[in-house]
Amino acid sequence: MRGALLVRWGLMAGGALGLLALLATMVDRPLMEAAAGWGRAGLGRLWAQGAYWAGLGGVQIAATAAWFLWGWWRERQRERAFGLAALAAVCGAGLSAQVIKHLLGRPRPGMQMDPWTYLGPSWDSDFHSFPSGHTATSFALAAVLAARWPRAGWLFYLLAAGVGAGRVLGGSHFLSDVLGGAFLGLAWGLALASLARRKAARP
Repeated sequence: MRGALLVRWGLMAGGALGLLALLATMVDRPLMEAAAGWGRAGLGRLWAQGAYWAGLGGVQIAATAAWFLWGWWRERQRERAFGLAALAAVCGAGLSAQVIKHLLGRPRPGMQMDPWTYLGPSWDSDFHSFPSGHTATSFALAAVLAARWPRAGWLFYLLAAGVGAGRVLGGSHFLSDVLGGAFLGLAWGLALASLARRKAARP
């Protein structure tokens, strides 16, 4: 019952993020121009670089796979369940983001095109702006981590938001790309966290 309630609230929050992503397209270009200068030097540049590496799919897959293997090796059902859920959430969110990117063909900020432009299927990474894959996998992972350690949930979501903000500062994504990625990641993370919670409770 508790798991179903969390998923319901999570989906409502995800829907709100989706709406925000739609509204954010109105401020995508002005916000990007305001953030561009700050993201090229000093703290902004370090933040953007840190966000890139922290949100990299390969890094997150390695970390979650290690979590699962540790739980399996030590015969800890709870860690094994949540580790596997985290791995699946990161992979699912990352693959979904890639499929959507390739189908929509939205130009990245550096292309200096209208943010509303969607050119359709493309294999060119310069047209893979929506959604942010780094943000999607980060929020998927944050949702599972928050389910495993609820008291630290705010920190996991704050770190995921930091990854998304770093992608805007680095000029790789618009705000709406980041919000769309957060919505996608939450959908995967909350669903798999609910499954992990039930599996971990089994004797």
